[in-house]
Amino acid sequence: MKNKSAYWLSHTPVEKFNLIELAHTQRAISNFVKILTKEEIPVEFFENNQGESMTDGKKIAISSTINLNNIDSVVGLAIHEGAHCKHTNFKVLKKISNRLLEGNLMGGRRWIEMLLNFIEDRRIDNLVYHNAPGYQDYYRAMYDRYYYSKVVDKGLKGKEYREENWESYMFRIINMFNKNSDPTALHCLSTIYKAVDLKNIGRLTSTKHSLELAITIYQLLAMHFSLKKGPDLKHQNQINKKNAKNKNKVSKEEIKKAFSKQENFLKGQTSKTSLTKKETKQVEAIGKSNIQIKDIKVLDTSCPVHVIEGITPAIIESNLYDTFYINDLKHRPEVEDGINIGKKLLRKLRVRNEQITLASKRLKSGKIDPRRIYAANFEDDLFYKIDRANYKPISLHVTIDGSGSMDGTKWRQVLTNTIALGYVALKMDNIDLTISIRTSGYNPNSSSSTAQIPLLILAFDSKKNTLRDLKRLAYYKANGLTPEGMCLNALNEFIPNSSYYLDSYLINMSDGYPTFEHGKDLNYRGEKAILDTAKAVKNIKKKGVKILSYFIQSSTTKVKEKELNENFQIMYGKEASFIDPKNVNEVTKTLNSLFLERNLIS
Repeated sequence: MKNKSAYWLSHTPVEKFNLIELAHTQRAISNFVKILTKEEIPVEFFENNQGESMTDGKKIAISSTINLNNIDSVVGLAIHEGAHCKHTNFKVLKKISNRLLEGNLMGGRRWIEMLLNFIEDRRIDNLVYHNAPGYQDYYRAMYDRYYYSKVVDKGLKGKEYREENWESYMFRIINMFNKNSDPTALHCLSTIYKAVDLKNIGRLTSTKHSLELAITIYQLLAMHFSLKKGPDLKHQNQINKKNAKNKNKVSKEEIKKAFSKQENFLKGQTSKTSLTKKETKQVEAIGKSNIQIKDIKVLDTSCPVHVIEGITPAIIESNLYDTFYINDLKHRPEVEDGINIGKKLLRKLRVRNEQITLASKRLKSGKIDPRRIYAANFEDDLFYKIDRANYKPISLHVTIDGSGSMDGTKWRQVLTNTIALGYVALKMDNIDLTISIRTSGYNPNSSSSTAQIPLLILAFDSKKNTLRDLKRLAYYKANGLTPEGMCLNALNEFIPNSSYYLDSYLINMSDGYPTFEHGKDLNYRGEKAILDTAKAVKNIKKKGVKILSYFIQSSTTKVKEKELNENFQIMYGKEASFIDPKNVNEVTKTLNSLFLERNLIS
């Protein structure tokens, strides 16, 4: 049967899920639990040194070893634990000692707790199974993994666990829903099956009812053992073994191992592989930042580009791709300078928020002008019309080369002016600004400390972000490679088309040639990389997007200025130009003129 999870998995990994796949899966499972419980119950990956314990009703821990073979059972287990959160009264479990002391039952605590866990599991699973049929496949996968096995089937049919003792009864009680269960295997088993009455388990409406039934069964068995001592008990054991089938015999050790696995499930102690604290933070960061992986065709192969939507505190703290300063707002002065420049620029641009109004009077149709009615002789034209025009909205996407060569004066100047533009966009109604950074980062899905992947950071969007989000650009650390074309191809879908109602612009600032390596299959540099970048830019231009591209010079680039200029224009078009890092504000001035163009729509 096809995995139920295959319908919502956005990826089809074969082996153990990587960190990004784990984050997507965690988000999906959290949604299942939320739908079931109608509460925000945290679903977390098991962390080192946490120990193994059942859900406490406040959060759910799941294993980090997930693949296509076990994902349905992992989801089923999370839903099962979510059902405990919704339907189990944990106060009853915590105060079980009081009830046992009251009934002088402390000597049987181990068996009563096992019986309670079994009955309570059947009660809550019955509720979910019948009230949420969409979860049934996940439940089946969970039971297949933790309860059903060939060893258990053979054990139920064989000679083992037919002695009149506690272990035999418990093995057969917790497997009473197995098609191979035998009510005649033990003297009191049929009576206990009737007492549990699995088909009508819904009659139990609370955890307290489950506890009382567990105590009843314990007392029944305790009385049975007290009456069946000596020869009678020995004789019964011989009869039970004689009635057993000898087919497919398995050893008691094998059965005991399978039984132990079932016991651990009842206790909530399923085997959970843990993440390190660092990995846990990284998964959390991925989950909160909505990271996508896009396979981009490049040269003769394809390469995954990781796209981060937004710079969240979790991304910064986890330092997921080693692209952020963790504890220090490194570029605070540039942020403050950028805001001050933005305020000055904003005063010049107020006109873009104004609406131009033209009233036309003495018309033959339109709205009646009440000021002309008193003098009307019924031959005059009494109607008027008002035409309104607005400045055409601008969608501006500023994309910055975030490679290591940009570090220093270049990055500080670019950051200051980008912050200024971001501030203006936050205050203007018809200017939308998005900011992206193109770079590379250390792959969180790889065990190699040097494995790099192309990284596109969608750092800011004036339509949905705030000034606080804009300031987080100051945490960025320019130290990656330059996978130009790959990142621009991934960026294309985030840039809107130009139209009669919208002018769309892409502003690029970079300082070098495309350079990137991905394993043995991709060496992205030289003429091929330049032409690949040119192709990516051409695809963006096809959408009617106007491109302004600036090459930020340095002392080293001036040596090969002619060659760089030619190649830069191949990539970004003849309009591409060179600027000194100290004059990056020329970009802002250009955009200032652009903003003030009287391009109106009515």
